[in-house]
Amino acid sequence: MSDSTRPALPDQRAVSNGSRRAYSGPRTAAQIEADLAATRDSLANTVDVLSARVQPKAMAARVTAKAKSFVVNPDGSPRTERLLTIGGGVAGAIGALTLLRYVVRKRG
Repeated sequence: MSDSTRPALPDQRAVSNGSRRAYSGPRTAAQIEADLAATRDSLANTVDVLSARVQPKAMAARVTAKAKSFVVNPDGSPRTERLLTIGGGVAGAIGALTLLRYVVRKRG
């Protein structure tokens, strides 16, 4: 990338703790070090959050909670209409497979 096609950097701005602040004049070494430390802390926090999110136990717990919330109301009572829909779908699938098996055996 040539210098003419590179995006321009913000003038004398730094990110510190999620907020942008403008510096008047050139930045000192202490300001740069403080910005680097803040960025490092922010990055470490982001990595910690992401690693917690992708742990197998955490993923399994989220999936289990989501599946449970699909068939159980928040008060703990079953969602009858959803259970009947699931049961009907399973019964239909079993019936269709049984019929298919019967037709295939009848031909052979």
